[in-house]
Amino acid sequence: MTGSNEFKLNQPPEDGISSVKFSPNTSQFLLVSSWDTSVRLYDVPANSMRLKYQHTGAVLDCAFYDPTHAWSGGLDHQLKMHDLNTDQGNIGLEPKCIELSS
Repeated sequence: MTGSNEFKLNQPPEDGISSVKFSPNTSQFLLVSSWDTSVRLYDVPANSMRLKYQHTGAVLDCAFYDPTHAWSGGLDHQLKMHDLNTDQGNIGLEPKCIELSS
């Protein structure tokens, strides 16, 4: 941590960050998508990367579906749903952006 409202990621993406989202109902987890083709889940209080999964092109956006599932999509024309507990995912369709509401 660099300040009360600032956070420096350990194991940051290797290219530009395209999206950051905090988990629903808590700020413990941070989902980060990047132009380096990765989506990463960080544990904020522990300042550690919990998991990382890949696309084959830059990832333009990501979102939590619920506390244990994430969606991501980008220039590889893939929309992926990923189970954050089991580190398993599946593939869907080509997205431009993602916005979820409850």
